[in-house]
Parts: sequence; C-alpha cells; structure tokens
Amino acid sequence: METNWTRLVTVRELGRRRKLRVEAGDTAIALFQTDDRIYAFRDLCVHQDRSLAKGTLLHGRVICPGHQWAFDLDTGYEEDQDLCQPTYAVKVEGDVVYVDLTRSPDYAETATSPAEVD
Repeated sequence: METNWTRLVTVRELGRRRKLRVEAGDTAIALFQTDDRIYAFRDLCVHQDRSLAKGTLLHGRVICPGHQWAFDLDTGYEEDQDLCQPTYAVKVEGDVVYVDLTRSPDYAETATSPAEVD
C-alpha cells in the first residue's frame, strides 16, 4: 500500500501541551498526545466546526469546546452520535511526527510511542 506521509512537527513541539493545531497543505489537523501515542484528527468538529485543538483531553477522548461531544481518540466516534470525526494515520520517526491524510489509522500496527524517540 502506497503512503503519503507529510512531516508535521517534532515531538518536542507538541510538548507539554499534549495538543497542537497544525496545517498540512489545506488541511487543519489537531494533534493529541496521550501517554504512549500521538493521534491526528481533522481539526474542525463535524458537529459545529469548532477547533478540536482547543478542546480537552479526558479519559481517552477529546472533548469538543462547542457542545462537548467526546470523540474517541482511537476511532473518532462519538458514543451517542452517528457522526464520526475524521482521523489520520500517524507515525513518529526519530523526533518527527508524520501524518498520512489518505488513510485512517490502524493504531495496532502504526502507532509509535513518543518514548521510543528519546
């Protein structure tokens, strides 16, 4: 399978905030870092077009600042809704975070722990 990895930021740039809005071409992406993974979501919420990077990380979910929809970090789904927030495949090589906007993540196979880059 061909991939189209785009360099976004370094793990250090993501840093302590654990969330960051970045651009990949015309696409706004919200990056989130939990204990051992980095996730990439389309930044604008499917419900109210609010920036998810301004949301809150809580219990494996990102909470939208608009109407508090809680999107699962692994799947992009909101438990009580039919809508799914678009997510993207992420990989970390060295200290650099890459995203592939052409495919959804398979965290079992592609997620890389930020601890592995230290």
